[in-house]
Amino acid sequence: MSDKHFFGSSETERKLNCLRAYLSAYSTALKGQNFCRVYIDAFAGTGSRTETKAMLPFFDQDMQDVQEVTTPGSARIALETDPPFHSVVLIEQDPKKVAALKSVVDEYPGNRAHVREGDANEIVKRICSRYDWHREKMRGVIFLDPYGMEVAWETVEAIANTQALDCWYFFPLSGLYRNAPLDPLKLDQVKITSITRVFGTDSWRRDWYEERGPSDDLFGNLAAGETRAASVDRIEQWVHDRLKTVFKGTVLKPLRLRHSKSNAPMASLFFAVGNPKPAAVKVASKIATHILNVGISSQVRSR
Repeated sequence: MSDKHFFGSSETERKLNCLRAYLSAYSTALKGQNFCRVYIDAFAGTGSRTETKAMLPFFDQDMQDVQEVTTPGSARIALETDPPFHSVVLIEQDPKKVAALKSVVDEYPGNRAHVREGDANEIVKRICSRYDWHREKMRGVIFLDPYGMEVAWETVEAIANTQALDCWYFFPLSGLYRNAPLDPLKLDQVKITSITRVFGTDSWRRDWYEERGPSDDLFGNLAAGETRAASVDRIEQWVHDRLKTVFKGTVLKPLRLRHSKSNAPMASLFFAVGNPKPAAVKVASKIATHILNVGISSQVRSR
């Protein structure tokens, strides 16, 4: 059975380009300083991604040629970062993807890379609480790229509490507004629990939904109720403000990525500075702001 990991589009590549650029700049900036540089990938996948692309036909062909294109995923990007990280932790729950990751790690024998199999929330929390990051002079970057709404708020808090890990969080915006429907009658307990787990609070219900005025129902009776008044923009800003409650450095305005076919909002790529010291915030923010702005510019040009 193939271990290829089929997913993504040009938006996926844009996200990975942001990560690649930051890891390179980050590792270069800390080179020569007395820090142990750590990279953590919470949903590492297989280490590569394969995308099916339709190639332009030749002059004498009517049909398009479809090809599989495989490019580095976040794990390979981290392993290929120069200067290298002192420790690379790749987390994955799917046993088949774990096996693929271990094969990838074997291709880079000089890297101190470790594959951890299991629930990303539990493993990340355990890593964050295990060390005294500042006393042990450890600094790092963590990449949260969940398949859906898997990241619990407790995990985000654990990352922020290290005050040593810069965080790239590919936040599942489309999953969020699908679980928070305009019609509150469709907001069942499963969805409520899922959203509350992601944010660690149920205040989103009060902030996103508001009472609507009375109107006629299908039977001509006057009825009143709630509706989701928060737009996608407002929800994204709410997520930004929520992240700022735990990351004492700063949280930058995200890069919004869209579904390739519908152009509907898909996800928001957030960057949060872990270290609250002004010098650290200044350097990290400058690097990440430039990278996100380049991502926005390329997004505009591609439309």
